[in-house]
Amino acid sequence: MKKEELSKRLKEAGLKATPQRILILDFIMKHGHIGIETLYEKMKDIIPSISIATIYKNLKILEEKGLVREVSISSFKSLYELKNLPHIHIVCEKCRSVSDFFINEAEIKKYFKNLTNFDVNKVSIILFVECEKCKVSES
Repeated sequence: MKKEELSKRLKEAGLKATPQRILILDFIMKHGHIGIETLYEKMKDIIPSISIATIYKNLKILEEKGLVREVSISSFKSLYELKNLPHIHIVCEKCRSVSDFFINEAEIKKYFKNLTNFDVNKVSIILFVECEKCKVSES
């Protein structure tokens, strides 16, 4: 996504398209999932005067406006991702890479409704695996 498109998304959400917000969205988009410390280190190279508090504040605003989502995975510090299509997270237990697997959330909700008779409000699934790169490196 180009910077113009990121600016447009910010404006559609009722936010100013500040250089900091555009850069935050750009880094999240490029990395898929990124922690605040990594984001800070990368942004500091481009905007030396940026503070970690500015990043926290902007992430909170972007989350409130539905542009990003915090991803909580046990034994990880919080990661952030762009809010997009429903998906589950696949985490490699060895290299700690995180990837997305897109799902049909309506089918999952229907399946569990039939199975348990509970109405599912939100789907959040994390699968812990050994990724292909780690499998190959063991061989």
